[in-house]
Amino acid sequence: MSEDEVKKRLDEQARQIDKDLSENPGAAIEVDQELADHMGAFEETAITAEEATDASFEHENDEDE
Repeated sequence: MSEDEVKKRLDEQARQIDKDLSENPGAAIEVDQELADHMGAFEETAITAEEATDASFEHENDEDE
């Protein structure tokens, strides 16, 4: 299955879930990881290793002053 086909399938599933929730507010609908990611359910907020290293050096430099 091509990337475009996967995106189309996920879009269709997301629209169906939106419709189902509109018809049944508050309903619990189980969604698999791939679809949840596609719908934006998980936002990555972790810092990168580079950001962590930079922050640790900044802290060490502050102590030297």
